[in-house]
Amino acid sequence: MSQVIMLFLFPIGVYFYFFVERKNRPLYQKVFDDFQQQMDDDTIHTNEEKMKLFEAMLHRNGYTIVSATRTSIVGQKRIFLMSLLAMGIGVYFVGAVIYLMYFFFIQKPHRVEFKV
Repeated sequence: MSQVIMLFLFPIGVYFYFFVERKNRPLYQKVFDDFQQQMDDDTIHTNEEKMKLFEAMLHRNGYTIVSATRTSIVGQKRIFLMSLLAMGIGVYFVGAVIYLMYFFFIQKPHRVEFKV
């Protein structure tokens, strides 16, 4: 029974990676872009208050602050893709180990930069 499940995990992982997760990446980035635009249009807050709002936005979404200056803040986060893990398990656990090594050692984190 587990062999049958593993046979279907690879094509399910391929489907979710190419047709769900990759399609939603621009939408995920759009959240940060819209917040940046909203802060650019905001005339009520000072630059220091805007920087605190940017920092709070990054912390709420699980990003770590890499660098912060008076005019910009950069946060980064590694995004774990379940579809790639499912594809790895679908090729008999060797692919899962390879994906985990890729996730921890090779994958570049998603970076978000806000500028005032």
